Amino acid sequence: MITLISCEKIEVVINQNKILGTWISIDNNDTLDFVNYDNFYKSTLYMRYDHYDYQLYANTIEICYKGIYEVIVFPTLHKYQIEGNNLTIDFTNTICYGFGSEVITYRKE
Repeated sequence: MITLISCEKIEVVINQNKILGTWISIDNNDTLDFVNYDNFYKSTLYMRYDHYDYQLYANTIEICYKGIYEVIVFPTLHKYQIEGNNLTIDFTNTICYGFGSEVITYRKE
């Protein structure tokens, strides 16, 4: 019998626990509130608590808009990194509804 163990699964579980909570962008333009392992809400000066679905992988996050505007969007994958109280998400590779095409760093509240 052969047993395979994946380090990716362990890393995802650890990051899922780390990502929960409220994160404020360094420039104070938006806030992400990760309420559970599937959903987060984005708030800006113009929109409050806009809903997104997400899924974490070892070094990427899949994000899909599920907010009140009911636009048809497809999930997008973005590199992310959690170091201490900083969460960095790279949105430069693919357009993600509601986010600019930039690398955004957030600090945990």
